[in-house]
Amino acid sequence: MTNELKNEEFVLSTRPSDQSEIKSAWKLQSCPMPTITNDNEFIIKTLFVSVDPYLSSGLKKSALGGDTNAIGSVQISGLVGRVIESKNSDIPVDTIVTGRFGWRKYILANGTEPRFRIVQKSTEKNTIYDNIGSSTAIGVLGMPSQTAYYGILSVANTQPSDVLVVSGAAGAVGTIAGQIAKKIRGAQKVIGIAGGQKKCDYLVNELGFDAAIDYKEYNTKEKMVNRLKELAPEGITQYFDNTGGFVTDAVFDIIKRHGKIIICGQISTYNNSEEDPSKINIYPNYLAKTIYRGLSILGFVCGDFIHRNEEEFYKDMPVWLNEGTIKFQETFVDGFENLPRAYEMLFTGENIGKVVVRV
Repeated sequence: MTNELKNEEFVLSTRPSDQSEIKSAWKLQSCPMPTITNDNEFIIKTLFVSVDPYLSSGLKKSALGGDTNAIGSVQISGLVGRVIESKNSDIPVDTIVTGRFGWRKYILANGTEPRFRIVQKSTEKNTIYDNIGSSTAIGVLGMPSQTAYYGILSVANTQPSDVLVVSGAAGAVGTIAGQIAKKIRGAQKVIGIAGGQKKCDYLVNELGFDAAIDYKEYNTKEKMVNRLKELAPEGITQYFDNTGGFVTDAVFDIIKRHGKIIICGQISTYNNSEEDPSKINIYPNYLAKTIYRGLSILGFVCGDFIHRNEEEFYKDMPVWLNEGTIKFQETFVDGFENLPRAYEMLFTGENIGKVVVRV
């Protein structure tokens, strides 16, 4: 059967120097169809591919975390696929699986790959994926939502007395982080920061944020500071940062003494030039402010927590979704060939929630 199929892959062809070059970073090329040679192997047909801001680290000459991608190497991220051929008795044909794999239409696997997990076997009925779709295995039931879950419950340890600001609040992580803080932990106030009135309305009217700020309207540090003071006169106690930039600079200026700053992402700086120092944001006086206000600054990545308490996430999140407590949205981009375009959307702000490429 697989002999009749044609395989394609995306490899890194150049290192983008700034945001304008993102789409040209990868090259789409033909590649051989995989062939099973061992009894534990199976072939996956890719259904959905995840694009996430952290991928930018591997595109640089010096990676922020982990290893940088070699020119000519296949890009790797989370994906969901269906098993179309198998010699693995535990993973029969038509099983839906997820894990970290290369950007290929057809993939040879054996179940030991990073983050590999069986999403649903063909014999399983009435699972949560029947209701919300298997694409959520790389979204609200995957790494982005886990990041929000651990970030709010374990790192921030948000309490009912907290006033929380979430930047990048309309993204895959921010939408869930704000909801967990408000609906699960009962935070006193949750303020989301997003780009555009449509996103701000969605945060408040659909997700239950107390307020939202359009950073395109309040587009300087001074404007942001004033708006935050208006919306949170009682003071900000926690900041869940997905973006960096002038928004973070503004929050640093006014967060309360002994406040907690959770650094989850810095998407506004990910595509800054490595060669031109003038394009790199340097946040002034952050360390001094940290000292004299007794601030806690905590950076984390999802991988710090997954192997310790992943079972808790998969116990809690399906319940919250079935109850309607936690809501989510996906932005689909159709076509394997459009993976670079989908990745670019993360930085142009065209998406709400998780960006998923539907192959």
